[in-house]
Amino acid sequence: MTIKKNKNAKETLIMLIDLLVCYLEELAEFNYCEEELFQYGEKTAYVECLEAIQCWDKAKEHGLNFEIEKKYPL
Repeated sequence: MTIKKNKNAKETLIMLIDLLVCYLEELAEFNYCEEELFQYGEKTAYVECLEAIQCWDKAKEHGLNFEIEKKYPL
């Protein structure tokens, strides 16, 4: 993903949604064990970020129309 500078708030939030969902999809293959605690921490942070972005009144219109922790359980 190419990150363009000088985005407005809406464009930035849409970009973050896409980026965080992409990262979570990549982490879906990991089995969380002691050797992969870093990946678990990453997943936790990304889920929390998406939950914060979900407070945006336009989040559902831009792809956050699901329960994040159900789709990406911790």
